[in-house]
Amino acid sequence: MKRPEEKKLYPIVERWLKRHYKCFATGVDAGLRIGRIDVVGFRDVGGDLSGEVESIAIEVKRGTAPFATASGQTLGYRVYANRVYLADVRQNSFTLDEVSIASHLGIGLIQIKGGRCIETLSSPHYRPITKFNLLLMEHLHWGYCQICDSVFRISDHRNNLFAKLSRENLWKARELERGLMFWNREVAERKNKLGIRKTEDDSTFERRFICPDCIHYVISQFVLWKDTE
Repeated sequence: MKRPEEKKLYPIVERWLKRHYKCFATGVDAGLRIGRIDVVGFRDVGGDLSGEVESIAIEVKRGTAPFATASGQTLGYRVYANRVYLADVRQNSFTLDEVSIASHLGIGLIQIKGGRCIETLSSPHYRPITKFNLLLMEHLHWGYCQICDSVFRISDHRNNLFAKLSRENLWKARELERGLMFWNREVAERKNKLGIRKTEDDSTFERRFICPDCIHYVISQFVLWKDTE
């Protein structure tokens, strides 16, 4: 049987992720310099009282990789995401031994067959490393609001990661109905002194975001109240 190229399977898995888990953001071949993820998605799980989101990372295989090797790659995605899956091309379902191994390791299984995805085993929930989880989200052009702890779109431009943000200009953000980006210089200075994140000329990478809703419905109220004093 002729096996499809792995990259040609990514759109199939991505479409399934959007439909099955209602992900508001997805990406293929995404990640950081230390590693990339075949398919990744973020979905809302906080209900009406929280902006909590959950991240899902999927390792995609074309049915030829040793199961133990593919499982180990999948398990490594826990540093990025809350749930991790191995999606593999199979005419028949995963064997009982494979399901047992996946359950023991703590990864989910997805069978790819005839252009369709079938979830065979659900992934447990993990707590990823915050740094990598947030960087992965930012890579997909989404960011966390420092006030309401919800996720919002920070860019709709491929080559400009912060196209929908105003930089430390509240008035401009309010006028243009954008989010706001500012820098935490105290944290940057502390890291600089300790050699954790060296910078020059008082520059900083400690970026933080505030969403348009918080600017319009919360911060603007303080601004208007001050204007009427």
